Parts: sequence; C-alpha cells; structure tokens
Amino acid sequence: MGMAMRMDPVKCRCLLADNPADVTALQHIAGHLCDAGDGLGAMRLIRRAYRLHGNQDTFMRQAEAMLHVALNQISALLDPGRFDEAATHLEWLAQFIPPSGHLARLLATVWLILGRDGDAIAMLPKAGVTAPADSGIAVALTALDTHRRHYGVIGTVVIPAFKAASTIAESLDSILAALDHHRRASGREDAQVHIVVVDDCSPDDTVDVVRAWGRAHPDQSLTLVANNQNRGAGRARNAGVAAALGPYLWFLDADDMFLERHLHVTAGALDANPQLDYVRTDMLFDRIDSQVSAAWRDASIRTYPCNLCIRREAHARTGGFPEETPFWPATADDVAYSRAITQQLQGVKIGIKTVFYRMSPGNVLDRMQDEMVSGRAPGEGAQVDGRFMAIEILVRRRLQALSAGHDTHERNRTGTATTLINLAGERTAAGDHAGAHALLRQATDIDPHQHTGWFELGMASHRLARRAEARSAFARAVGLRPLLAPARVNLGLILLEDGDAQAALPHLRRAVELAPGSANARFLLARTLRRLGQKDEAEEHLRQAIASAPTQVEYQTEWAGLLLDKGDGLAALSVADGAIGLSSGHYDAHAARAAALEALDRKPEALDAWERAIACHAGFGEAFTRRALLLLERQWGPPPIARTAAASPAQRLALTRLGSNGRFGNQILQYGVARLYAERHGLTLETPPWVGRHLFDLDDPLPGSPLPRLSEEEAGLAAGLSADARPEAAGHDIDGYFCGHTGPLARHAATFRRIFTQGQRWRDSFQAAQARLRETGETVISVHLRRGDFGWGPFWVAPEAWYLEWLEALWPTLSNPVLYIATDNPELIAAFARYKPLHAALLGLPPVQGAGFLEDFHALCAADILAISNSTFSFTASLLNDHARSFVRPDRTLRALVPYAPWASPVLLG
Repeated sequence: MGMAMRMDPVKCRCLLADNPADVTALQHIAGHLCDAGDGLGAMRLIRRAYRLHGNQDTFMRQAEAMLHVALNQISALLDPGRFDEAATHLEWLAQFIPPSGHLARLLATVWLILGRDGDAIAMLPKAGVTAPADSGIAVALTALDTHRRHYGVIGTVVIPAFKAASTIAESLDSILAALDHHRRASGREDAQVHIVVVDDCSPDDTVDVVRAWGRAHPDQSLTLVANNQNRGAGRARNAGVAAALGPYLWFLDADDMFLERHLHVTAGALDANPQLDYVRTDMLFDRIDSQVSAAWRDASIRTYPCNLCIRREAHARTGGFPEETPFWPATADDVAYSRAITQQLQGVKIGIKTVFYRMSPGNVLDRMQDEMVSGRAPGEGAQVDGRFMAIEILVRRRLQALSAGHDTHERNRTGTATTLINLAGERTAAGDHAGAHALLRQATDIDPHQHTGWFELGMASHRLARRAEARSAFARAVGLRPLLAPARVNLGLILLEDGDAQAALPHLRRAVELAPGSANARFLLARTLRRLGQKDEAEEHLRQAIASAPTQVEYQTEWAGLLLDKGDGLAALSVADGAIGLSSGHYDAHAARAAALEALDRKPEALDAWERAIACHAGFGEAFTRRALLLLERQWGPPPIARTAAASPAQRLALTRLGSNGRFGNQILQYGVARLYAERHGLTLETPPWVGRHLFDLDDPLPGSPLPRLSEEEAGLAAGLSADARPEAAGHDIDGYFCGHTGPLARHAATFRRIFTQGQRWRDSFQAAQARLRETGETVISVHLRRGDFGWGPFWVAPEAWYLEWLEALWPTLSNPVLYIATDNPELIAAFARYKPLHAALLGLPPVQGAGFLEDFHALCAADILAISNSTFSFTASLLNDHARSFVRPDRTLRALVPYAPWASPVLLG
C-alpha cells in the first residue's frame, strides 16, 4: 500500500468505530503507524487483520515490509539496557515470522546478553552465521567458550609456602601427576586445576623456584602471591583462596605431596554426592606411618588441611582459616578451621591414603613423632598456657557465631559497637579524648555500617586535631545517613577550613535544607558563599543566622567582614566593636576591628587592635603577619614593588594563605617549597603581603583572580620537584603548612637557602648578629626554647632539664664555647645561668620593629651547634644554617635530645 492509496487515519478510525472488524481500515492504520516509526504497533494491527482475513501471503508480505521498522524500534531498547523487554518483543515476532537475517541476529544477540547462550548458539544458523569472523555474536560466543576452557577448572590447589625452596618443586610435580591420573581415570583429557602458591615472605629462594617451575610448565595455570610480611599459614591459605578458580578447593603444604589418586578420589566423591560439602582421605605419615597410633591418625585426618577437598562455597560459609593473633604464627589455625567445617558442614572420610605427609627437620611431624607413636592420646599431659586458652575461647566464639547464623552475628556486632560508642561518650565526658578516639575506631572497625560511630569518630578526631581523619569520618557518616544534618555541617566546616569552599557548599546547602532552624548551618553556609564571591546570598543567610542568635560573636565578625567586602569600613568597625562588647577576649572580633581600621587608614589604631588579637591567640598567623607588616612599613617603608602576574592560569601558582597559615618559620617553609616548585616548572608564584617581602626583598606578584585550591597533600609539591615530574599543581592555589619530611627537598638545599639569604636587609642584620656572637666565643651553641603559644596538640613543650642534661655532657668537650638562648619566655634563661648565656637583649643590635624575632632566628642560623625545640621556627633556622656541625632536637619517647639531619627529617615530631 503506497501513501497515495492510504485512507486518512481519521476516516480509518471512524470506520473501525462502526466496524472493529474492518480489515482495510486496520491495514491502513498499520501503514500510518509504520511510517511514524511504531513498527511494533503496526505489527499488532496487521496480525489482528490477518486473524480476520486469513490470507497468509498477504500477511507475510505486509509483515516483511514493516519488520525492519519494528526491529529498529526494538534495537533502540538495547542502549538503555531494556534487554528483557527487547527479548519479549522479539520472541513475539518469532512466533509468526520465521527467524532469519536481522531478526535472527538480533534475537541471538539479546539472548546472549541475557546469558541464554544455548538459545543464541541454536539461532546462529538461522542468522546466516557460518564462520566466527562473520558476526560479533559468533566472536563473542567463541570468546566465552575459550574463557570457559581456560578458567573452567575443576578447582584450585592452595599452597602456603615458607622457606620451601628445597621441597616445593616436588610438591608442584605431585599435583601434575595427580591431575594426569584424574584425566585418565575420568576420561576428561581436558581437565584442569589451578594452583595458587602464597609465599609467606620466605628468606630463601622459594619465589624463584616457583617462578622457574611455572616457566617450565606454561600450560599449567599458576598464580604466585608473594607476601612482604610473614603472616602465617592460615592467612596465606585465605589469600590463596581469594585467588582461587573452580568449584573445589584443595590445600597442600609446600613440603608434602599428593599421591596420584588424590584429585580423582576427592573430586569424584563430591561430583557423585552433591549433598556433601567436603571429603577427607587417609594419609601416609612418611617413615612412621605403620607406627602412628589409631588415636593420632584419626586426630590428624580430622585436622590436617592437605587431605581435604571442600567446595569453595562451603569453605566461604566457614569464614576460612582464623587470623587472630593467637593463631599466628601458625598455631591451631587448622584445628579451628577443621572444627568449624565438622560442626557446620556435611562431609565424609574415605579410607584411602592419597597424601604423603613428609617428615622434614623441625616440621610438625618431626616434632610430634614421639607423641604420635607413644600410644598416648593427643593432648594428654600437655601444659595449657594463656595463649592456648585464648585459642580455645576464640574457636568456641567462632563456632558459636557460625551456629547462631548471620542475623545473630550482625546483631551482636551492632550491639558491641553501640556499647563501645557509649563507653567513648563516657571517656569524652571525662576529658579523655584519646581514649574515646581509640574506642570509636574499634567500634567503626567492628560495625562500619553504623553512622553514629563514624559521626562520633569525626568529633573525637576533630578534638585531637586529626583533621584528615575527621573529614573522612564525617564523610562516611554522611554516606550512611544522607539526612544527618550535623554530619553535613561538620563535614562542610572542615572542608571550608581546609580551603575547599566549593566542596563544602553542597553539604552546607543540604544541611540548611534539612535543618532550616540551625543558625550555625546558615552561618557556615554564609561564610562559604562569601569565600566564593556570592555575597548577596551570603548576606541573606547571615542575616537569618544573626536573627536566630544575635549574641554569637562569630556571626557578628562575619557580618563585619561582609560589610568590609562591600567597602563600608565604618559600618564594619561598628559591628566589630559590638562583637568585642559581646566577648572582649575573642580573637575574631579584634581581628575584624583591626581589618576595618586598616581599611580606614587608621594604622596606629589598627596596630593596637592586631596586638589585642595576638593577646587573644598568639599562634594565629594572620595577626602576627598584619602587625609585623604595619611595623615594618613604618620602619622601612613599603616592600619592593610586586611584579606583573602571568597572564595564563597555566603559568600561575598561588599561595593566598601565606601569612595566615602559621607564623614566621612556617611561612618560610610554605614559601620555600612553593618557590622551588615554581622555579622547577617555570611558573610565576603569587603571594599576598607577608614579612618575607620586606626581609628577603621579594617582589612576587600579588594574587590575581582566584584559582582552584589544592591542599598540600593533593598538590604534592615536594614530589613535583623530581626531574621527570609534570607541573600537576600549576594553575592552583596551594594551602598547607608543609611540615612533612624534608628528604625530597634535600637536593635543593642550596637553592632553598639562596631564596632567603640574598636580601640586603637580611644579610646586613645576619652579619651583625654573627659578628656579635663570634666576639664572645669560639664555638656558638644556640638553644631554642619555645613556650608562648605552645603546649597543646602536636605543639608539645620539651622541659629545660633535657637541654641542661645535654649541655652538661657537651660543654666540657668544647673550646671557649658561648651559649645563646633563643626564647619567647625570658624567665627560662635563669635556669642556664651557670653558662652565662647571651640572649637577644644582650646582642645590642638595632631593633627591627615588626620582626622582634629576628635576633633569635639569626643566632640559630649562625650556630655551630644547634638545639631546637619541636617548632618550625628553629627547625627552619636549621635548614638555613649551612655550617653547624651538630643538630639536636627533643624526642618525647626518649625524653632527651637526639641528633637529627635537617634535610632528612620530619619538621615536627609527634
């Protein structure tokens, strides 16, 4: 029927309304549907018409004309994965259209995707496929068949090996002999077994022997797993099972052998008895076989892994070999496993000796031979110690868990985790945050699916300043309970503090949606939006937060910052003053006031405000930097004019947190590492105002348009200094403190020193300090005692007694020594009075306003012998000291000063 002959579809429907059996109308509507791409709808209508007119030739002619449209329609179902629906349509078509060509090929393809390989194979002749290369279907079927032949093994032999270089080849040969016998006896000449050898960190050539054996037998499937730690036979067997193929498992020790009937007898027994989970055989006990008592033979047969063949799925139900500490090194893990399969599974013992148990010097059979032939029962007269009692408890625990079933085990596990979480709460209330943290780690290990454990672990980690762990824990809590607003708030807070406002934003938005009344969530969302430049929305949320909690100082200081962003310094100052009225000792309030005063060019007042901020928290880098810059500019004028920034983001590297992350020593680390990276890759480093611009005559470009932020861990700047490294951090803003190990920086030590020692002002002040020290003695010993903002978290304080003890032993060995004490607490100097120490006030150098630390830093850089504190200030000085003959630092574990190499050590010790 051509288009010119077709009736209007409206007329067709009217005819069908009057007479549903109007064949012509049905056929015309089918044609219209086919033209519109609905081939299946068209097929249904002509099928209906055929039942009315009964003319097979007419029906087949119409069906063949419309079939390609229907098949195209069905093909469109494959991309979205609607394979069952496609199969239903195709099978319906095949009921009245004999499959061939496109229909047969499409039907075979869908059946193959659905795993109906037999149906697909049967359809190939109808699809016209005569050779594998003719069709993707045939190629796929051939690949599946090849995979089945390669991996369709009857099972896997797992061999744990330790110091087995002299015996393992013979053990492997015995498997091949047993496989050859099985092939002949079963008539399956293509039968295969897989072998997994797990070398348990052997000190001999076991691994090399296995590799050589594998190369000599390329047709035998072999996997070699090499542990880098000795983990015991039970753990090694479990690792081997994880790499196993096929339905059956056998175990063989690396000094024992299968007799040729072993594989055939055991596999045959399980093949013939599908109700059995495992089968055991008898063993040949080397030269004492005829003397072994019946009791010992029976006990060995029940517990020895090497005479066992077990279904792999049944092994999985037992939980495998135990790996707890009492079972390692290898002690009773095979006994525990055997008791589990005996209790939980159904098996049978076959009285045929199919395994040779070798007696080697020092192995179990050698050690136990006297007992095995003595006539005494196994275990009779044995001494029981705590370890064996623990083993028995754990075996019974294991058996009980298997007996009770999965649901009971899960309930017990959840209950245990809940108890530990509650205990952690008690520890937290008592101030024992480390103890709480340990309990919460245990709880999340036991039940990793309980969101409460992860949330509380995040809180405990945050209290201990373990930021990375806190971030991970809160992320796990959010993953388990997406509607848990507090977890999202805390995760957003950490991400924001880590400088990743973009990642924090969706969590804080969702937290506000979940808890619209949470002022803290709105405040953090507002801070995040402000960081991202979305100030109007930030203002909206911040107004709501302040309306809910008008006395929250953080909210008021954020409001002051937002006003300052908008250029309203007077309003910002007024809000900051109000925040100070709410809490006179709050750092953020004084920092907000100082920033407003600087914006209003009221620098003397700003200086006073920054000093008040420092009094609130001496360790915050921002106030230290801003105060220093005001003083340095007042004394020396502005720093060198900043160079022009690179035009391309790919040529830029930014450190916008420089001056805020840490104080002077830490800022040197941050700048030094980033500068080395920038020079290595030809990048332009952008930095905000910081003291280094004045002290080291630096003229780096000021930060330009915002760059994506990377943490120091993500950026990997130290690793990026290698000769073959790519500039992966280019085009990013790097955030971190760079207090890791200095080893990767060592070959750049001279360049690092050059960066900080070429400025004219630096050289002049350093040389003056060095000359003053040399006037007073031949050997300069400089000691750094950091107090001030120290004494919390990782910033622990070493007592003066450690330094005095060290000096008492060192001093008599030196020629005309002079001691210099660098400290932020002059009261400590009295403890060293017997050495008549120098200190900053006695050097008599012109003061540098804003860099009052400079005399101490110079004295540390100029020392012949340097004793630092656990501080980046003195550690960085040791990096710049190119001539000292000895460096020592406090070690909390040894409670003493210990030598260290500045360019091969961690910056801080835990």
